[in-house]
Amino acid sequence: MNIAKLQTDLKPPASAVRAANHSFVLRKVVPFPAGKLELASLVFDSTLQPIAAGMRGSSAAVRQLLYKSGSVCIDMRMQPKPGSDAVVLMGQLLDSAKPDHGVSGIPVSLLCEGDTVSRARTNDVGEFDFGLTALDHLQLVFGIEGNRTIILSVPDGRSAQGLT
Repeated sequence: MNIAKLQTDLKPPASAVRAANHSFVLRKVVPFPAGKLELASLVFDSTLQPIAAGMRGSSAAVRQLLYKSGSVCIDMRMQPKPGSDAVVLMGQLLDSAKPDHGVSGIPVSLLCEGDTVSRARTNDVGEFDFGLTALDHLQLVFGIEGNRTIILSVPDGRSAQGLT
């Protein structure tokens, strides 16, 4: 009990706070079934990888991300469109509990500060893609199995453009 009182300066990451705040908005704007709302955890981000020994710097144009929620994995890439400020966000939804068939027809929504920007469905092998111009405060929302909604915060897209 005393430890909790001493650690008053600890705060959750801003992305987690935004995702939680937007989850309340999601219940009103997302046309997915009500049910369990899950926040996917970031498992891998290529921009957080250390620079190889002997290298002065690195600025990979493509940002690779991997999220996980239960048996569901979301593998994503953020890649800049040459000659513009836009970024292409492409990914694939995978379910290790059902590895013998693709995760097809899953509704995916791209939100910016709680407002729906675009909607799509995964193809036969679970792939989806969006073109992005707004690079901050984005979330992806997946409606799965009629009773489960997975949300993840998309990192700031500037690093995918080499603007870090």
